[in-house]
Amino acid sequence: MGSSVDPNGRLIYKVKINGRRWRIRLNEAAAMGKDWGRCWEPHKPGRHPLIEIRRSLSEPNLLDTVIHEVLHAARPELEETAVDQTATSIARALYQMGWRRKLD
Repeated sequence: MGSSVDPNGRLIYKVKINGRRWRIRLNEAAAMGKDWGRCWEPHKPGRHPLIEIRRSLSEPNLLDTVIHEVLHAARPELEETAVDQTATSIARALYQMGWRRKLD
């Protein structure tokens, strides 16, 4: 799948989640309001679903937020509490194992 930069300079990753193509876009804080992440499931045919992540998050918070939003995409039926607890547990374990973001 890979990554690219859009005309506004935002980094976009193209990923598959449960067999569907999703875009994960890293946005500036001003574009995110108070949110660290958002998961958009489009209702129009032909549009790719989108996950938006605040790009200025610390490494541990970035990892937690990406996992959190991917869980929403993969398992939309889960309650917010379950998504939050699961994402944080996974993120902590991966970070303790040495996960760090690879800069493109």
